[in-house]
Amino acid sequence: MSGIVGSYFNTRGSGVVAKLGTDGQVFTSTGAGLSQGFEAAAGGGKILQVVNTIKTDTSLISTSFADISGLSVAITPSDTSSKVYISCSVMCNGGRAAFLKLQRDIGGGGYADSAYIGDAGNLQIPCSFWTGAQDWNNICGNIGYLDTTNTTSEVTYQLQGLASNASYKLGINMHYDDPDTTGYGRAASSITAYEIGA
Repeated sequence: MSGIVGSYFNTRGSGVVAKLGTDGQVFTSTGAGLSQGFEAAAGGGKILQVVNTIKTDTSLISTSFADISGLSVAITPSDTSSKVYISCSVMCNGGRAAFLKLQRDIGGGGYADSAYIGDAGNLQIPCSFWTGAQDWNNICGNIGYLDTTNTTSEVTYQLQGLASNASYKLGINMHYDDPDTTGYGRAASSITAYEIGA
């Protein structure tokens, strides 16, 4: 008889090569010239949940940081060892420089800057990303950030925006003047949170 014999796995058609592993183990090589073996499947790095918010409406932001409505996402990690990966894609248009930053709230304790903020300079504005867009230029800003939360409380991420010049507001999903005519468009933006298992 060849193949599987009783509770043993026969890879050559005769003889016992290795015992079957237990639930959750994988069949693997133990090295050149050695018998095959079983070991635990690799853990960690698995996506445990995904939460997404899509913003299709428009917003205007002026010269102080303010929440961008519709660009927040809340996720409750299932384990304190999990990490949260945040992905944002934001379509914006500013007549002058525009700045966006990622805020974080844990368990309703209040928003604070996330770790995905640049260092403060002399006159520079700390932010997650900024654009040097001049009039008519549309920019798609992106964030990819792996956050360590160490909590199983709800974590909320919120994008804020600021325009550097009051005469040229920051338009989200639109040109800042939003003229209703051909040659202009309206876009969509999103923010997504992934829980990554340890």
